[in-house]
Parts: sequence; C-alpha cells; structure tokens
Amino acid sequence: MTHPITPENVTRAELSNGITALVKENHTNASISLRGRLRAGGMYETDATAGLASFTASSLQRGTRKYTFQKLNELYDNAGMSFSAAAGTETASFGGKALTEDFEALLEIAGQVLLQPVFPSAEIEKLRGQIITNLREAQDDTRYVAWTTFEELAYPPGHPYHRTSDGTEATVKKLTRAKLAEFHAKYFRPEGAIFVIVGDIEAQKAIELVANHFGGWKGKKNVPFLIPDAPFAARALRRDVPLPGKIQADVVLGYPGVKRNDRAFYALRTADLIFGQLGLSGRLGEIVRDQLGLCYYVYSTLNAGLGAGAWMIGTGVNPRNVDAAIEAIGNQVQRLRAEGVTADELAHAQDYLTGSLALRLETNDGVAAMLADMELYSLGMDYIVRYADLFRSVTRAQILEAVEQYARWEDAVIVTAGPAMD
Repeated sequence: MTHPITPENVTRAELSNGITALVKENHTNASISLRGRLRAGGMYETDATAGLASFTASSLQRGTRKYTFQKLNELYDNAGMSFSAAAGTETASFGGKALTEDFEALLEIAGQVLLQPVFPSAEIEKLRGQIITNLREAQDDTRYVAWTTFEELAYPPGHPYHRTSDGTEATVKKLTRAKLAEFHAKYFRPEGAIFVIVGDIEAQKAIELVANHFGGWKGKKNVPFLIPDAPFAARALRRDVPLPGKIQADVVLGYPGVKRNDRAFYALRTADLIFGQLGLSGRLGEIVRDQLGLCYYVYSTLNAGLGAGAWMIGTGVNPRNVDAAIEAIGNQVQRLRAEGVTADELAHAQDYLTGSLALRLETNDGVAAMLADMELYSLGMDYIVRYADLFRSVTRAQILEAVEQYARWEDAVIVTAGPAMD
C-alpha cells in the first residue's frame, strides 16, 4: 500500500536553535504550503489576562519593522500568496501558501511577522475594537455561552482549559500594547517551533531556506510546555444561563477526557464517532433527535490535546424540551457504558476512520497540517503507516473499558443557555 506520509518521504531536520523542520516534496503543481506551530499559546496566560496569546498573534501582521499592515496586504495581493497567524490554548500557529517562485519571499515575510512585529498603537486599538465587538456578539449566542460556561465549570480556576482563548471583554480591554510586546518577547521563541513545508521544492533547499531566515532566531529556553491534569468534578454540576429573547436553548454537557497521546485515545475516539458523529450525528442523532424528536441537532466531540480536553455533547433544543433532552442523552450515555458498541457499529466506524484519512491528505495543506500534529504530539513519522492498524485493532472490549472510565454521567457538568423557563 502506498502511504502519503512515511519516514522515507518526509525529511526532518532539527536546527541548532530548537526549530524542527519537516518537508514533504510534491511536484505535481508549482505551489508550496507552509504550516507551523510555536509554543506561544494561552496556557501562558492567567485568568486575568485571558485572550493575551490570541490578541498577540492577531497583532503580528498589523505592522513589522520593515512593513506596514497595508504594505503586507499589498505584497500578498501582488504575488497571490497568503500568510496568517493565530493562537489557541496550546500553541500559536501560522500558515501560508505561495507559488514556488515566491516561496522565499513568503518566508522573508513570515520572518518579519513572527520575529519583528512592532505593535503599532493605532492598529492595535482597531484590532481590540474588532475583538470586543466579536465577543459581545458571542455573548448573545446560546451555543457559545453554553460552551464557554461549560469550560469554566469543568476545569478549575487557573487551569488553561478553564478560560476561552478568545478572552472576555473585560480582560481584552485591559491588555495593553506593552503586555502584547512582552508576551511576544517571552513566548515567541524557536525552542520547540515546528515548520512544515509541503509542495514543489526540494527538501534540502527548503531546510536551507528555513535556516537562512530563522536560524539566527534566539529566544528564552526551557519554558515549561505542558497542560496540567484536571480532576473530575466531585459531583454532578448544572448551571442554567438565562439569555432573554432567545427562542432556542443550547445544552453542553460532559467531563474531562484524555490526552492525545493517552493509551485510551483510539478506543475513545472510535466510541465518540459511533456515539455522536457518524451519519447524522451517530446514536444520539438517531435516538434523541430522530426517534424522540427532542432536539434540532445533537453531536459529541472529543477534544484530546496536550492535556485532557473535554469529551462533551452539544445539543440545540426547544426550551420546553431541555430537561427531557438532558435525560434522554443521559440514558444513552449510561447505555453506552453498560453495553458498549455493536460489532456492526465498530466496523462502520473503523471503515470511516480509515477511509476518510485519504481525503484529509489530498492537498498540500492537509498533509502539512497532519505533519504538524504528528510532530506536536510525538506520534512518530510512521504514524500514517500505522494509522489503519491503530484503529482497526480497537476492540469492543477496549471501547467498553474506555467508556466505563470516561463517560461518567454521575460526574457530568451540564450547562444550558437560553430563555429562562418558569
């Protein structure tokens, strides 16, 4: 079988300053994709500075020592290339695309944006206004409010997953230009940085270009890079958040799950697919939505990362059906724990997981994103070669063991957001 990513067709190099470069050649068209991860995520914020990493990453393109915001946009437009940066809880990420002939120019711009931002005050204030506007709109969205409140309750104060990486209106208002510059100086560093290049370029040439533009980058070393463990809630917890004027309620419920590199990940990922994703949202969709008619939509998702992200269920319901929908979902969670999954469900999920991989790796961008994840989570350069076996080897007994441990309805955090009901 031919695999799109193997140890033999990916070149991996470690630069002396701590950057890891991964290159996959693809000469079928004259374009190149760049993807990267930096250890500059929201895990380094406090609850009082929530949103700092995201605000900093979004500010990088607002002006550099060499280029104004307007000049950067001109350069992208004139060459038909793109570049962007953002930050989540665990990492800051960046990415871009260019024709082969413009790739070195893209790397030069990336170097300016990532290493030499100047945080111009006028542009920072414009960006702050946009972020606050978006946050205000989000506070009127039942799904967003339910999700962020769930995170606050499922993880203790001070934990990186307790706060949303967007921050809040109150915290973003207090993030000064000096704080952005300070965060950039401390956490945008080459140690642990991942650069992935996929496309029409020879591997050695790509690595030389990364070394030329980023090899001289220095930064603070030995900054801890981890997400602390979070205990289950000692008891079930429910909070109802009133949003006047809404005609729909959203419900989010769940509990901390597994880390991406935990042994139980593959069994729990398969269970999650069967429970709340396959087809029109798996078992939950078939029973709670279609058979019982209690919701507009329902799904589950497993957020496994550097830390144990939540295994959560989300649903949108008529406000009158909130309690009935929660009860029906709880019944399905308990059934999953008691019975596990059927042989047919497992086979269907395994077929989907192995069959959909090829679609994710059809583009340079898709390959680059996969390589970045493989490096970030230490999955190994043979991960794609092993991928089918990792999921095909999952057994019903392993799924039952995983859901018995992690689908803990008695400890569920439940949040509703919608119109107040009498």
